[in-house]
Amino acid sequence: MRGWQTGSQYKPVISNMMNTKRVLIVDDEADICLLLSGLLMRMGYQPTCANFLEEGRQRLAQQTYDAVFLDLSLPDGVGFELLSHIRTMADKTKVIMISAFDGIAERKRASQEGADYFIGKPFNRKTIEQALQYIQV
Repeated sequence: MRGWQTGSQYKPVISNMMNTKRVLIVDDEADICLLLSGLLMRMGYQPTCANFLEEGRQRLAQQTYDAVFLDLSLPDGVGFELLSHIRTMADKTKVIMISAFDGIAERKRASQEGADYFIGKPFNRKTIEQALQYIQV
């Protein structure tokens, strides 16, 4: 699936369900998972949620994802642990770090450790669209 943008409106182009991009959301906040899942589904993506690092690892072992929205702070560790795992095991998967800790240090470390994009919380639809366009997923 590819999309094109006119103004601020994102228009997904879906040729068939076999081309639907899979996106994993790893965030312990239920509201964030629901918000992102709903938004991604409306944009034509197939989202899956995980609330813990270990659950994210399990999902990645079971399925290939085109992109991962990865929270920096999770109950069982920091997102950088899973980022390292993704870069080792699924290096073609794009990673968008999301965090309420949106400082220079976090952004710099995310970039150094292989994140493709960084979004600070709170975010909005336009921010998500821009991230997906930037990473070309």
